[in-house]
Amino acid sequence: MHLSAQTRYEFSHPQMGTMFRVVVYASDSIQAKTAVKKAFIRLDELNMILSDYREDSETNTLCRTAGSDQYVKVSEDLWNILQESVKATKYSDGYFDVTIGPLSQLWRRMKRQKQLPTNSQIAEAKQRVGIEKIVFDSKNQSIKLDVKGMRLDFGGIGKGYAEDKMMQILKENGINSALIEAGGNILVSDAPNDSPKGWEIIIKNMKYYLKNRGISTSGDVYQFVEIEGKKYAHILDPKTGIGYAEPHQISIIAKDGSSSDWLSTALYLMPAIDGQKLAKKLKAKVL
Repeated sequence: MHLSAQTRYEFSHPQMGTMFRVVVYASDSIQAKTAVKKAFIRLDELNMILSDYREDSETNTLCRTAGSDQYVKVSEDLWNILQESVKATKYSDGYFDVTIGPLSQLWRRMKRQKQLPTNSQIAEAKQRVGIEKIVFDSKNQSIKLDVKGMRLDFGGIGKGYAEDKMMQILKENGINSALIEAGGNILVSDAPNDSPKGWEIIIKNMKYYLKNRGISTSGDVYQFVEIEGKKYAHILDPKTGIGYAEPHQISIIAKDGSSSDWLSTALYLMPAIDGQKLAKKLKAKVL
């Protein structure tokens, strides 16, 4: 197949509280539709695994066993994303933590009521937070959540992870050049034939040409709640238990969707100098 015979196709699909947009270059519309349809099926599967909104998701089913002292066999995806999340917590010195669920829930409630959680409510929720409370049994691909009331929240890595898995499906179905975008996260594969330098991505009015990279922006200036005249961002700090009080924005370019997703969450909260060091260590670029 001669490369110049590729045509651009675009599709979208609502999932994970946002719109997933997929742009592919394919030899014809049948190839494009077939590949993208499979990628969207994979996305729906992942939502059923990772969602913390759906009571019947695999994640919430696992969380209901928290504190029961039982190991639960989990799917490959849940196992892998938890392994990656633990690494991310260690790298980021605890600024990224998927066990933040009890705090997320507290804040969702307070956001609706437009009032700050009390110190004792935050302290109580924090007792159920901490990556060390997840126990892994590698031999049986099983997980035990040690403390009753633990809740996992993949909000800072789930979309990036889904993009990585969707891209894998597109590649398996002959699509080498694609862009997947979902709520502040972008993943691109090989450069399109009409732009050999890479996919043109504009971040903070600057043009970048990228291929085989994940790009994430955290701290969207519109996503905050104002309580008593003070703005609180929707990104919670696992250390303090509250939303960062000075909404700002950070963008990251990294090797894949998962990495750029969690890194943008962690670096949003981390002291700037530590964030820069971590990005350098993981060969990511901070914008």
